[in-house]
Amino acid sequence: MMSQIKIETLTPVHIGNGNFLRNKADFTVFREDGNSVIGIVDPRKILNIIGEEHLEDWILSIENPEDDIRSFIRRNSIDKTVMPRTYSRRVIMNFTENIRDADTLKECIHDGRGLPYIPGSSIKGAIRTAIVSSLAKGKDSADLERRIKRGKNGQIDKRFAAQQIENDFFGNQQIEKDDPKKDIFRFLQMGDAYFEKETEIVTRMVNLNITSRKKLVDTSKPQLIEAIGADSKSAFQMKIAKDYYQWVKENGWPLKDFPESMDALSSLFQLINAHTNELILDEIKYWKTVNEDHEGADDYIDSLRMILGNIKKCQQGKECVLRIGHGSGWRFITGAWSERLDKFEEEIVPVARPNNYRYQEYVFPKSRRLDEDGDILGFVKLSIDKE
Repeated sequence: MMSQIKIETLTPVHIGNGNFLRNKADFTVFREDGNSVIGIVDPRKILNIIGEEHLEDWILSIENPEDDIRSFIRRNSIDKTVMPRTYSRRVIMNFTENIRDADTLKECIHDGRGLPYIPGSSIKGAIRTAIVSSLAKGKDSADLERRIKRGKNGQIDKRFAAQQIENDFFGNQQIEKDDPKKDIFRFLQMGDAYFEKETEIVTRMVNLNITSRKKLVDTSKPQLIEAIGADSKSAFQMKIAKDYYQWVKENGWPLKDFPESMDALSSLFQLINAHTNELILDEIKYWKTVNEDHEGADDYIDSLRMILGNIKKCQQGKECVLRIGHGSGWRFITGAWSERLDKFEEEIVPVARPNNYRYQEYVFPKSRRLDEDGDILGFVKLSIDKE
């Protein structure tokens, strides 16, 4: 039987669909009820307003960087007072200022109904990382290094570095090639979490970046993103299919044993919370040290402490805090288990950091992604509602 899991976004969450929307062509900024909002343009609605006779004019307008969709609509619509909401697929609260003409917006994933959602695969991937990190702690550094997948030249293959380790933990010892059917994570089943319309927001991401400068905040690579806003709530289904696992194993399919943390949802949630708690504490300690010689990490540290407070308030075995999606950073994406390896600086960092030779004087990873107000992305709280 599937358990119902409540999910609440503690901070904004962005799971992208791969689309970058252009300002004044794919989206437009306007004011509504005194608030700054962004309308995502709906091509079908545009065509209904202007008619097919103006289709070529529309194409020319899109190609013209001096033109914008609102001016085009006013020129070619019978109703000169038509508002952007009329031709928008959705309208989003805008939490950033001074959006530039050249800005693009990273769109978040929506289903066919237009609902923003967090795919079950994203949640499952973050849980997998937490378990890998936990299991790796119990292994010898030299043993882990032997298991890391390498190319013919003996160097680490950055695409598959941890693949063999994960296969050893979750796959089948008797096979050489990866086979999802023999991965025990197929028995951790979960659905997608769908959120209500217009829970989305737009914010601008910047970097916290360690350089020779005293200031840490780096706005040289800003990016507008659409995200599910903080304090949004939903629910999804989740199950550890132990009966199915036992049946498959007893019928001759070679499978690894379940880690103790996957014995029940309660033990899994405890592991997730411990994993997130450890990473948060490491982050706070590290950036407090950095902030002694630099300036600009205070808001980031405060945001981390807020998450830490939520972790401590979790009901043991019933609730947990997990990080998913865009802006999570290398340590949360990987679980940071490889930092324990004896050859981390020598072998892992050059593979993980592009153009590493330019940054060898700096610790890895030396930057974090956050929004321009110092808020961090990707933290959600999971609560077991019905088992």
